[in-house]
Amino acid sequence: MSSSSSSAAASTAHSFTKILNQHKLSSRQRTAAEVEESVKKLRRLILVDGIPSSVDPTLRPRIWKILLRVQNISSDLFLEYVARGPCEVREKIRNDTFRTLATDRGFKERVREDMLVRLLDAFVWRNHDRQETHQLGFTYVQGMNVLAAPFLYTMPSELEAFFCFAKFIEESCPLYVQPTLEGVHRGLKLLDRCLKIVDPELYAHLRSKNLSAEIYAFPSVLTLCACTPPLDQVLQLWDFLLAFGVHLNVLCVIAQLLLMRDNIMHSASPMRLLRSFPALEALPVIGIAVTLVRDLPVDLYDELVRHPYAVQDS
Repeated sequence: MSSSSSSAAASTAHSFTKILNQHKLSSRQRTAAEVEESVKKLRRLILVDGIPSSVDPTLRPRIWKILLRVQNISSDLFLEYVARGPCEVREKIRNDTFRTLATDRGFKERVREDMLVRLLDAFVWRNHDRQETHQLGFTYVQGMNVLAAPFLYTMPSELEAFFCFAKFIEESCPLYVQPTLEGVHRGLKLLDRCLKIVDPELYAHLRSKNLSAEIYAFPSVLTLCACTPPLDQVLQLWDFLLAFGVHLNVLCVIAQLLLMRDNIMHSASPMRLLRSFPALEALPVIGIAVTLVRDLPVDLYDELVRHPYAVQDS
């Protein structure tokens, strides 16, 4: 890192710390509107400068907790879930956890498999208790292991990772983890509709090869791009998604298609390219996704916003 970019990162870290310190005082001393204002400042800073984790590794966990509005962290409750031992779908969990981000050495060094299993077991127990009082029930489903991974990697403790993950699943993308993966399938259909509007030529080329988002984008939508390495870029992308909404992941997948557009258009067999996306580059992907928002009709964008959490009328 050059001296000018490192001093810019230090200055950004200082700006984040200032907002975080104000936020800490806020719950006791400031109005709801003032608290909301500081969250708005965090979002803006994430979009303009990004979180300089290399300068201060404590920033990201603190910011994620604020964006997710995680306030009540009860160690007693977490330990009670853990004490219950394996949940009824433990075997299903173990079938997935060993291969979670398996190629990422940094992840494997920091997050052991037993941590993932413990968190997912506890989540199933938590929702076992909540089923009667909540409209949507939750159990373990495919992809949940990958959605849990960034929280265990980022948070300083399993306890904080658990409560952030639970809040994220239950409020940000509950339909993504229903047994039918309803939100994921809605996201894939919306990806096709959005691509047809923002790049009709690319859409037509993929359709001519019988390729729909269900075929080539399922892992990227299911895991909110966490399946595409490297992990540091995934975390940067998630800073953006937690700040502005999980729905934008659909546009982030389209942004990745646009970055490889020429190769796809000139390929006789594009599925070969799409089987594993190129290494994720968060900044260009976010930049393109933000511009795509303006190209979408209002009603389609509204559907996009609602698809991870809003139950459709039958």
